[in-house]
Amino acid sequence: MVTISKLTKEDICQVVLLEEKFLGETLGEEMLNAELNNSAMCFLSAKEDEKVLGYIGAYVIEDSMEILNFVVDETYQRLGIGTLLFNTLLNMYDKTKSIVLEVRYNNEKGISFYKKNNFNVISMRKHYYKNGDNALVMMKEIK
Repeated sequence: MVTISKLTKEDICQVVLLEEKFLGETLGEEMLNAELNNSAMCFLSAKEDEKVLGYIGAYVIEDSMEILNFVVDETYQRLGIGTLLFNTLLNMYDKTKSIVLEVRYNNEKGISFYKKNNFNVISMRKHYYKNGDNALVMMKEIK
């Protein structure tokens, strides 16, 4: 059974591996450790037993949210884990009025997920990622 909980120090190594494998870059152990106790940050993991299947990290201030990273192991995609992580985050911050994020311009699965969840492309950031890929900036407004 998949459980959603706050990210712990013990989860960080698995999260970094997930980020590197599926995103091609990582926020890094140092940053994740440093931000775990930041009240403006929220990191949630989806786990089965002790295995991290995915995670989402967001910066939240007042009624605005910025999703920093969001990844689900490819083996576990299309099983509702991403939706569970995303909805759990939104339910925790139910006063959120807008959410912004960047997504790699060629990440079709990610873009499809965000569009399904009422995000719209608002701009592009050229050469945003370390490998030179562009990022689409997407936003969701909540009424």
